[in-house]
Amino acid sequence: MKEINVVKVIDGDTFKDSRNKYYRLAGVDAPEKVEKGYSRAKEILKQKVEHEQVYIKEVGKSYGRSVVEARVKGEKGSVNNTLRRAGF
Repeated sequence: MKEINVVKVIDGDTFKDSRNKYYRLAGVDAPEKVEKGYSRAKEILKQKVEHEQVYIKEVGKSYGRSVVEARVKGEKGSVNNTLRRAGF
């Protein structure tokens, strides 16, 4: 696993690191900006990862972004599972 520092959450399933690289959560399909639930998904992800050290494991690529499984340093569960349990 690789460790990154998340500087900004873009939406409910995408964030970027301190080197301006974008990551998308594997297995999470958060609503787009015009869809119901967008703000909730973005806020959940923001609370979990923004300004945190996060461990990622790349599992693919999508639109120039790494698709990853992510876990916040010091936590056991994945960020992906948190969003999936919330219905995304």
